[in-house]
Amino acid sequence: MSLVTLRRTAYDKVAAIASAMATVHGSVAVVLGGAAEGEVWVDDADQPRVAVIEGPEGVYLVGRCPSAEVASAIRDQLDDWVYLHVDPVQRAGIEQVLPNDAMLVHPRLTFAIVPGPGPMPAMPAGYRLIVDGDGLGQRIYAGDVEVSRCLPDLVIGQRAEMGVWTHPGHRRRGLARLAARACLAAAHGQGIVAMGWHCHASNRGSIGLARQIGAGEPVETLAYSASLPAENVDDLPAAEWQRLAEHFAKKRSTIAWLGFHAACAWAAAGADEAALEAVEQLVADGWSGSPQWLAGHWALAGIADHPRMLGAIEALEKQKAPPG
Repeated sequence: MSLVTLRRTAYDKVAAIASAMATVHGSVAVVLGGAAEGEVWVDDADQPRVAVIEGPEGVYLVGRCPSAEVASAIRDQLDDWVYLHVDPVQRAGIEQVLPNDAMLVHPRLTFAIVPGPGPMPAMPAGYRLIVDGDGLGQRIYAGDVEVSRCLPDLVIGQRAEMGVWTHPGHRRRGLARLAARACLAAAHGQGIVAMGWHCHASNRGSIGLARQIGAGEPVETLAYSASLPAENVDDLPAAEWQRLAEHFAKKRSTIAWLGFHAACAWAAAGADEAALEAVEQLVADGWSGSPQWLAGHWALAGIADHPRMLGAIEALEKQKAPPG
């Protein structure tokens, strides 16, 4: 069997089984509420027991899988590169629906923050804050270069979610906290009463910032992906990075692009030689990824200027250059 695409006019049929996930994940709420584009696939169009919801921030599995046949249909529906959010209470038997055996569990946290004016930190010298046209997004520049930002990932009614980023070279200067405070004040001014903040459970920096700007206790959430379960090199110890590198290096024999994650994990572990070998192998295999993914990925920053890395990037650029 195959999953059935649910018509947008029938999204209310999955409201009950999706309610718990929609409460935590705004991406589910905006799709089912019609505020964002997405897709919904179900086991039965009239009485769905399980659904796969594709939203602006990932793919979500809601409901309970009723049979091995439906589990197989879900597995066939999912791409190998899917980032699949699941209800933690449904973790038992999840392996039946995962599209490949390289998928790893990604423990996550979701915080709730009440927007409000709050105290604004002083802007460090040499930086300036620019507000987006929507009146919510906040961007900080050093000269003409954007170095930090806090943007709404999605807005649905009086609820929103936001994401924060700061360039590694400009961290520990209070920029992220300033941008987040400004975003929360702007959200309050627009009548938003609940702001969501989610991150990897390993992301100590993000967790610390969430608490600084007034987040309460988080809800533990869960995702599965054939990718790194972290966003910064110091989120995990070297031994864990090595374990991840070995995992992806082993699985790349069946899914070649996993060599990219192996390279990143080797680099994060401090195993530069293994990381460079993995990068060169990617290029030799005709990897479809962008040269910028090699040049700009946070995990590869330690080897970004290595002659072998620069040579691999140049070779990849030539592969992708239009003929003639």
